[in-house]
Amino acid sequence: MTPGDTARVLAKAAAFDQRTIGEADIAAWHEALADLDGADCLAAVTRHYATSEKRLMPVHVRAIAVEIRRERQQRDREADQRRQLAAYADNAVGVRDRSAEVGDLLARLAEKLGPSDPTVLRRREWVRHERHRRLSEAPPNPHYQGPPPPGGWPVPGQESA
Repeated sequence: MTPGDTARVLAKAAAFDQRTIGEADIAAWHEALADLDGADCLAAVTRHYATSEKRLMPVHVRAIAVEIRRERQQRDREADQRRQLAAYADNAVGVRDRSAEVGDLLARLAEKLGPSDPTVLRRREWVRHERHRRLSEAPPNPHYQGPPPPGGWPVPGQESA
């Protein structure tokens, strides 16, 4: 935004609230609004006074101009998406539903391969879970005698004193 755009924004605000504008006002407002679009700032003045009775300040112009820019970008993005969808629909003449053909292909493949082995191609977590389940359901070890006594098990061939 140029200083001339800033002067136009202040002149429009003056039309609403009868403020006086000097070179210092233009310089101060330009410092606060220089990175914004002039047309968005002019629209922000109108939107502010259409919805508020407060005196316009640069913070109001800035917030509303950013909102206006965001709305414009969203409209542009949506219009671009509509154009892309329309172009895709124009080029998608040969596209058709082939789900029946895919189903037939899968059925023929299943016939050729035969029944599957559930232990093949399983996720590691499921294999670990299945192994743990089998071990927890297994019968106890008949040779397990429990924990050793405090002195330990007697070693065969050694006499205890």
